[in-house]
This record gives sequence, C-alpha cells and structure tokens, in this order.
Amino acid sequence: MPGFARKAKVASFGPLFLPLTQSAAGKLVDIALIFAKRSNINSSKINEWLTLIANVAVVGGIVFLAIEISQNNELLRSESRVSLVANDVASLSANFQNADVFAKFVSEGEMTAEDQLRLSFMFALDLRNREFEYFQYVNGLLDEQTWLAYRHVLLINHATGLGRKWWDEVGRGIVDLDFAKLVDELLVDAKPDDTYRRMATWADD
Repeated sequence: MPGFARKAKVASFGPLFLPLTQSAAGKLVDIALIFAKRSNINSSKINEWLTLIANVAVVGGIVFLAIEISQNNELLRSESRVSLVANDVASLSANFQNADVFAKFVSEGEMTAEDQLRLSFMFALDLRNREFEYFQYVNGLLDEQTWLAYRHVLLINHATGLGRKWWDEVGRGIVDLDFAKLVDELLVDAKPDDTYRRMATWADD
C-alpha cells in the first residue's frame, strides 16, 4: 500500500514552529526597545510597536497550530485506512478458508454444530469490523461514501433468514448499543440479499 505509506510519513512541525515564533517575537521586542532608545521615541509609540509584535506572534502561533492539527488529522486518517485494509484482508482470508460453510449458508442446508460455530466466528469478525468502521466514521476519520460501502456488508450477512437469526440470537449482544440500534434500523425493511448466492453461481450457464 505505497499510497498509505507516503501519507503516514507526513512530517509534524507545529511543536517546533511555536517555540520559534515565541523566540522570534522576543528578539523583535529587544530590537524594538534598542531602536526606540537610540531614536528617542516616546513610550506610547514603543507600546504600539510591542503590541503589533505581540499580535503578529499570536497570529503566527495560531497558523502553525492549525498546520499541526491538519497534519495530525491526515496521519490519523492514513492510519485508519491501513487498519481497514488489514481488517478486510483478515476477513476475506477467513471466509476463503470456510467456503464450505458459506455454501451451506447460501443453500440454507442443514448445519452441524461445528458449521454454526465457524459461521458465527466469521459473522462476528465481519460485525466487529463494521462496528470499528462505524465509529471511525462518527469520529470523522472515514468519509460517508466509504462507510456506506462497508455498511452494505451488514445487509449481505444479515438480511437473509439465517443471517438475521444469527443477528437476533448472537450478534446484537456482542456490539455497542448505539451500533446495535443502527443495525436494527438498517434491517427493518431490508430485502433478502443474494450476494453470496451470486458469488457462488456467477459462472453457471
């Protein structure tokens, strides 16, 4: 993921700039005082200069602080994307290794206790990933379009009969209450999703 790596290397200079700004302001004040003494300038004029220097220093500090905040936010978003990709890879790897269970899920065939346990592990993994992504979205680290794309997996897994039963019996109780409420609202009028069936039959004549 070269793109993510480049973003993760964003430099952080804000903490360096603030002390420099303060130091520069102090030096300017010293220079102004020396110049004023040599030029016999009255105290009110000196105060005006000092006020101007102080205001410039404050503005400079605010600008550099804004730069620092922007860089930190960019770094957090980059790290978030890396985590999302890692979660996707782990989920897809687990699903691939348990394709036989998904075949039974698609056909609604009889499942042994082991099959149900394996499917529960995979559903729980996907559900936890969606919960993580939801709170990333809430905290402003994930854009809405990306979140909606990830959210659709909830329909793929739980809008069918067996998937909905797993959510009612198991899933709702293992996630945050706010997230559980979101899933419940999403599933209220959801039509059965046939994504897994299409994945298993796309090459059929």
